[in-house]
Amino acid sequence: MKKILIILLSLLLLPSHSYAGKWHVKMKKQEKKDYANYVLRNQSKNKMVFNHRNVPNRPGLIKFFDKLEDKMGVAEKGIEFNLSYSDIGDELDWSRMGEPGFSQRFNIMEPYKYTTKKGKTKWYRLGYFIPDDTRIDKYALTIFDFKKLYGKGEKAVGATFKINNNEFVWVFNSDKFIEEKNETGHELLFFETYAVAFDPFFSPLKGKWVNVLLNAKWAKDGFLHLWIDGKLRSSYYGDTMSDATSSRFKFGPYRYDMTQATDSGLKIPDIKIRYSNVGKADKCEDLWSGCSEIISQLTGKSQLNGVRVVVYCKTAFKLDNGASCRNLGYPQNQRPF
Repeated sequence: MKKILIILLSLLLLPSHSYAGKWHVKMKKQEKKDYANYVLRNQSKNKMVFNHRNVPNRPGLIKFFDKLEDKMGVAEKGIEFNLSYSDIGDELDWSRMGEPGFSQRFNIMEPYKYTTKKGKTKWYRLGYFIPDDTRIDKYALTIFDFKKLYGKGEKAVGATFKINNNEFVWVFNSDKFIEEKNETGHELLFFETYAVAFDPFFSPLKGKWVNVLLNAKWAKDGFLHLWIDGKLRSSYYGDTMSDATSSRFKFGPYRYDMTQATDSGLKIPDIKIRYSNVGKADKCEDLWSGCSEIISQLTGKSQLNGVRVVVYCKTAFKLDNGASCRNLGYPQNQRPF
């Protein structure tokens, strides 16, 4: 248990950055057509852009496919990302904290115009396929996440689905935070967070197509309900905005804190991750078949299923600024939040 607390503490500290202006690149006509055909669904179709900090789109980095069948016989069409450690993006990613090799990404995200405004409820769906032999040793890989916007600028990390040192983790904010400046001098909000580590024996989280469904109310009286392959895994009721004005959805591989691995003598391997059926909608039925079964799993109270441990972390931009994590006693404590 002490090991997971240390790992979560080190990897939850500084994955954020601040947006002060237009930090996206519009898709070209053919790119927009390909993403709409192979990947994006419902309200996300023709509404997404590229993150300005993405690594260059070299040959072989992105591949669209018509059909990929997993060992369970499930076939999907979608997009494949082949991210290499040699792919170097924006300087504020690659050399963050003054040390080359810190982070790299290829993110597709919502421009400000299409972010979800405070008080709204949305459904999100995302399918991913990560090969069974993939290892994320001593660094983090974000599969999808949200950003909190205050006006048009990002000031905080939102809910995040990621792999931390080979642990699949769902991280989301409490309503407590501190303000600090990041590496660019911008004021950011660093929230105290809940980290829910999933039990990989409950259902496989890699080596097959995994479908994630999220129902989010972005409000003070909000909620975050997360299903994996049709099973409710985390249900949280509480403030999901903390005075933010909107929430931005984004997906695509984002690897960070890689210097922790390389400083330990580890080599960062190439990584392959595929996505399918990524979208946002007002209704579950617009993204999922069998929504009555999905909704029937909710009880109106927080709950967890197929979870190994729940940790509460005080995060900060630097380790010596009061950051700490503590175990909330799940499963003995059935409602840790």
